[in-house]
Amino acid sequence: MKIYIVKVALRGISPMVWRRFRLSGGTSLAAFHYIIQISQGWQDDHLHQFRIYGKYYGISYSGGIAFPDNPL
Repeated sequence: MKIYIVKVALRGISPMVWRRFRLSGGTSLAAFHYIIQISQGWQDDHLHQFRIYGKYYGISYSGGIAFPDNPL
């Protein structure tokens, strides 16, 4: 099975906060979301969305609560 090395960085903060992961090729985005939550010490309090090569995956913000700091 393939192993991917993925780097996740938080946008808009200084100093930069990032994590690097080794993921199995079979890891779902739902599982990856959970891995990010655990690695950052978060408790899944916010909506999330992944952007991969310009395509969005995850919870849509349309029709939801708009947050002023939402870059999407």
